[in-house]
Amino acid sequence: MTSRTFRRTLPAALAAATAALALAAGPASAAKPLVHQTPKVPLVVDGQHLAPKQIHRYDGKPLYTRMSADGKTLVGTTKLSKFKAFLSTKGLTMPAAGKPAKARTSAAGHWSRICTDNFLRGNCYTINSGLGVANMSAISGCNWFNCWYFDNSVSSMDTYGRGALLYDLSDFNPYWGTHYIAAGQQQDLAVFGFNDRLSSVFTYW
Repeated sequence: MTSRTFRRTLPAALAAATAALALAAGPASAAKPLVHQTPKVPLVVDGQHLAPKQIHRYDGKPLYTRMSADGKTLVGTTKLSKFKAFLSTKGLTMPAAGKPAKARTSAAGHWSRICTDNFLRGNCYTINSGLGVANMSAISGCNWFNCWYFDNSVSSMDTYGRGALLYDLSDFNPYWGTHYIAAGQQQDLAVFGFNDRLSSVFTYW
C-alpha cells in the first residue's frame, strides 16, 4: 500500500471503528455522561440514607426512583429488577423498551399531564391512561403564534386516577433510569431531580 493510499483509507477506517464502538456502548444518547440532578429532598438508595447532594455518588449509573408515601423522600435503586418488583406490588409492569404502548380508550377519564413550566404552566400535554409518548419530539410543534417543545423541557406534571412512568431516554428505554409518579400527584419535577430530563412517558391503565 502506498503512503497516499494509506492516507486516504485511514480516516475511513477510523470512522468505522468509532461507529462500531458507539454501537457496542449502547444507545447513542447514552454516550453522554450520566450526571444526576440534585433533588430537593433527601434520598434512600438501596437502603442507604443520603443527603440530596450525595446522589452524585451514583453518577454514571442509572437510578430507578419513586417518592415515599409521605412525599418527603426520594426512594431509589440501582437495580432494574428491584424497581420492577416494586411496580409489581402495585400490579404494574414496565412497557417493553422500544415498543409502543397499546392504544386503548382512557379508563374512566384517567390521565397524566406534562407541562413545560413549573406549577403546571407553559405548554401542556395530556396522556390518557393506557397510552404513552415514546418520543417527546412527536408532540412538539409550531403554529402561527408560537412553538412548543417537550423533549428535555418538561418541568411539572400531574396525574389523575392512574400513575405514570417517566423515562430519561426515548422509546421507554430504562438505560439511564426512570421515575414512577403515583396517581393523584401534582409535582414539580425538580423535586425528585427530573427537571428538563423527560424524553418518554407512559400513563398506566
